[in-house]
Amino acid sequence: MRIEWIGHACFKLTLESGVRVFTDPYDQSVGIAMIPLKADVITMSHEHHDHNETSQIIGEPVILHGDAPLSLGGLRVSAHASYHDEVCGAKRGSNFIRIFECEGLKVVHMGDQGCMPGEDVLAAIAGADVLMIPVGGTYTLNAKEAKDVIARIAPKCVVPMHVKTAHCPYPIDPVGVFLEEMDCAGLASVPALEVSAGNVPNGVVLMKPMADEL
Repeated sequence: MRIEWIGHACFKLTLESGVRVFTDPYDQSVGIAMIPLKADVITMSHEHHDHNETSQIIGEPVILHGDAPLSLGGLRVSAHASYHDEVCGAKRGSNFIRIFECEGLKVVHMGDQGCMPGEDVLAAIAGADVLMIPVGGTYTLNAKEAKDVIARIAPKCVVPMHVKTAHCPYPIDPVGVFLEEMDCAGLASVPALEVSAGNVPNGVVLMKPMADEL
């Protein structure tokens, strides 16, 4: 599997079969251009404009909202309901954590998770090969909270997302705050991550946005 970070909470997963999956497409309010999405599957963790933009979608991919599951070839997608805030959704509603299982890998995208997940969700996502987790705070987990989640579920590889970039107007933290919390300040970014069963890097992987900043 090849993983690329488009920006914000949007990633492109390209399977060995050629199936292309995009997560949480955003609008340009996040300060990063949105690229055209030629996809087979698009997932949306919740219905906020920076996670469910459809204007750049090409063709007619399967679009998964809420907890909708999917089996497509060797890909299995499931979702677990959680919250966008620390008060059971009272501020910002629900959030769906999505699990992608294929090629002997377990990849978890946490969407706009805003609190420690419940025990049932923690059990479902435990031991992920790759965990994409928001770390910017304000609207989601902050750096320390994200570290606490990581400690509970022990993923092999952690990819931070939903952070302040050069032109992002949101009051969230840059990724450096999380890197310091994880004792890996100064970590170099990579343009893509290639993973396979038994070949997953350990620790934090910092990715460079694939799309251009506005």
